[in-house]
Amino acid sequence: MNYESMLWSFNLDHQIQMVVTKVLIFMSSAVLAVNCFPSLRARIPNGNHVRNPCPSGGVWEAVGHFDPIGWGELNPFGYDFQSAGFQWTESLCRLDSDSDGMTNGFELGDPTCTWTPNSGIHLILNATGHPGVCEPLQSHLCTEQIDVCSTLD
Repeated sequence: MNYESMLWSFNLDHQIQMVVTKVLIFMSSAVLAVNCFPSLRARIPNGNHVRNPCPSGGVWEAVGHFDPIGWGELNPFGYDFQSAGFQWTESLCRLDSDSDGMTNGFELGDPTCTWTPNSGIHLILNATGHPGVCEPLQSHLCTEQIDVCSTLD
């Protein structure tokens, strides 16, 4: 093998290594970005226990997104939470982000809007609904809204 072919081989190997490195960096940052957002659940009452209103059930991990695991578009509560600086405020609590007739606070188990993160206040009520998904799903209030369940089940 002559010098030129060794150099060409080295350059090709180096280029492949650079591409692989860039892909790994991109994938790592995407994973970190997705894994950072669950910390926002601690900023809302019962944030780790918001039920999935779709027939598949379970817990809705990403309360502020239409997708329960956090991919894609924000839901109405997600936009309102973002507008509130990602803080649970009395104003956010009293809003009805999903227009289903129940306040965000009621749906998250804080109907009096007294809960604050790290306050030590233990909520007596569990989350009864989802503040970003109109429910009950068959309600006349929800017929004109995005049907999140049709894409999940």
